[in-house]
Amino acid sequence: MNKIINEKLIERNKKIGKISSFAGIAILAVGLILNFNPTPTKMIISLGALVLGFIISQISTYYVTRFSRNPRFDEVIADNLSKLNNDYTLYVYKSPVPILLVGPVHFWLPVPITVGGEIYYDNKWKQRGGSTFLKLLGQENIGQPVREAKDYQEQIEKFLQETLSREETPPVLPIFVVLNPKVTIGDVENAPLPIVHIDALRRKIRKFDRDSEEQIPPDVIQKVKDRLRPEEK
Repeated sequence: MNKIINEKLIERNKKIGKISSFAGIAILAVGLILNFNPTPTKMIISLGALVLGFIISQISTYYVTRFSRNPRFDEVIADNLSKLNNDYTLYVYKSPVPILLVGPVHFWLPVPITVGGEIYYDNKWKQRGGSTFLKLLGQENIGQPVREAKDYQEQIEKFLQETLSREETPPVLPIFVVLNPKVTIGDVENAPLPIVHIDALRRKIRKFDRDSEEQIPPDVIQKVKDRLRPEEK
């Protein structure tokens, strides 16, 4: 498998994560210090600092989680897919979506799922268990993964249709990828999108593509690769 990674963007966002982390801590500290000898003015400033510090800390968490952790989400996915043949190319932060796998039969959108506990589908995606503390901080809620996946799908389809006709546009398939090996995947029989543990991702893609009768014409794949080749921003 080929890999094309926007290292410049990753390094930039890693720096944003570090700077915002320090800034958030510093602002929160100022807010706490102002409470030691409270006055009406100090209390107002303190409250504003605590709110601002919390917001910046949440921004920091977003960047640090995606760009500063080792290994990053995209690195975990790339490692699992590395044994795919060279008919596949993984684009990381080089398209309108974070991770795009261009294959000979389908274009795949791996969407990382990082929550703990049990994940299942009952008219919507739900989570049972996991860390209560992280949930309170808003860092381990499953949220609305279908909306996220559909947004990614619409973004990449719109991007492709800037180069290809509607008839040429290849099928784009989102797939949820559970990165935590301790997570249990419950009843997902009626789920609108597939979900797999990270160690089953490559097998899932291989089987799905192998069972498909039609392939994407090579000239269409080349047009897409040319479209994805601009300089890093």
